[in-house]
Amino acid sequence: MNQFTSKGMPTFIERELEIIDELVRPKLKKSSKYMFVAIPLLSISVINLFFMLIITGYSQDMMIALGIYALLGAIGAALYKESRHVNKEIQQIGMDHIIKRIKNSEHVNDYTKDKYINHIKAKPKFGLQTFFSFLSEEHRRKQMMEG
Repeated sequence: MNQFTSKGMPTFIERELEIIDELVRPKLKKSSKYMFVAIPLLSISVINLFFMLIITGYSQDMMIALGIYALLGAIGAALYKESRHVNKEIQQIGMDHIIKRIKNSEHVNDYTKDKYINHIKAKPKFGLQTFFSFLSEEHRRKQMMEG
């Protein structure tokens, strides 16, 4: 059996990544849609407000256009902020799954599980690497038990 996939990752790690991907996929689509709309709205708004106020100068008959561009900018900023909020939810879903997966392992003792969980909580940016280390250790122990 080939233990490594075409991406160079062991299959047992690849499986866990697929599970996490399935859990976060709906939120990721939502975040992408928000960002896809937010960036153009913010860009159009900032560029037009800049040209209208700085380059051409302020005049009374520009009030409606200024209001519209300001509204577009506000909508874009709100969508951008919501996208960032959804991204934080995505990270939390991933971390929750990782911690649950470590806790439910039958091949690693409780002390080692707690060590990995505490490391993930202390350094969440390195949580995925820590999870990979855990999965590798679990796989190694499973192999030792079987053979």
